[in-house]
Amino acid sequence: MPLIVARTFAPIDSWLKSSIIKSQGKITVSDRIPSPQTQAVPQMLRRSPAQAASVIGMAVVVAIIIGALYLAQATVTATTGSELLELQRTRDFLQRANSDTEAQIALKSSVSTLRGKAQQLGFRPADPDDLVYMVIEGYSPVRTTPTPMVSPTPARLYDETFAGWLEQQWSQLLLQFEAWMGGTPATPRP
Repeated sequence: MPLIVARTFAPIDSWLKSSIIKSQGKITVSDRIPSPQTQAVPQMLRRSPAQAASVIGMAVVVAIIIGALYLAQATVTATTGSELLELQRTRDFLQRANSDTEAQIALKSSVSTLRGKAQQLGFRPADPDDLVYMVIEGYSPVRTTPTPMVSPTPARLYDETFAGWLEQQWSQLLLQFEAWMGGTPATPRP
């Protein structure tokens, strides 16, 4: 009885099938010719070592560029963050300094402080005997024209009702319709 052995090479199965047929003491090998559609993938697998090294080198270069861009962006972000923090500290310091200055101004402009400073400079409260009145000729403390009295009278009272508003809208619509028909010009009533 003849022995038949068929063997297929697994990694290159799509483009190469080899069959070893043993019959009557003869061994024949039959190969299938690959089609153009299935030939591209196996050719990629059979690259030379120089091509594989260049592809790996390109991948490493791309990874280094991406890493450098990420590192640059992270550095810019960190620098901006530290500058922002420094500006916030400066702002807080200036706000505290402004508050301190306002407190000093309030303290120095209080009545008791001003009286103390005035006494140090030699000022004292005025007595009625110390007051000097000046008479200016032509000046009359009595006004010749009295101040007009303003009485609050409303210019227009709001007493509009829904029926009144509806009547006004209807009359305006009629006026516009008459103007459109060629009658009198549309002049709305107040």
